[in-house]
Amino acid sequence: MNFTRHFTLVDDVTAHFDGVLIGMGQEFTSRYTGFYAVTSAAILELALKDIVVSFAQKNHMLFGEYVSAKYERINGKISFDDCIKEHLKPFGKKYQEAFKLRAKKFESYCLLKHGRPMKQTYENLLTCRHSFAHEGNIPSSTTYGEMKQGFEAGKLVMTCLARTLNAR
Repeated sequence: MNFTRHFTLVDDVTAHFDGVLIGMGQEFTSRYTGFYAVTSAAILELALKDIVVSFAQKNHMLFGEYVSAKYERINGKISFDDCIKEHLKPFGKKYQEAFKLRAKKFESYCLLKHGRPMKQTYENLLTCRHSFAHEGNIPSSTTYGEMKQGFEAGKLVMTCLARTLNAR
């Protein structure tokens, strides 16, 4: 299954929001930013689920069914550390270490290409998502641009996870 197909849902909303938010007051911009963070995190959660379930199904049909049932409700556990401790741990240390190594390379790429750390940028998105979903607001210093960067960093984290599980 192609996990990246989910990304177009947020990419399409991004194009719309980019036009709508010009000249809008801070109150509405903040709300759109919160909704964007929640939507982005949900899409990244779908991608993570597809990646892990697809990997399990490729390895054994019955195991794939078990993992699919387990991942019906992963409930927001998609942080960088969750990828290692929750999602890769059952497959063994080899996959955990491979993910960390691959993530280190992606981190270097992100810093060089975009001037920002992948992991921290991604975690900022998840923090904003949590604040908006559970408290109805976002940290006052959080910007829509930062959430867009967080989603892009999340795409890289999911790509790193997919490549780790698909490497033989």
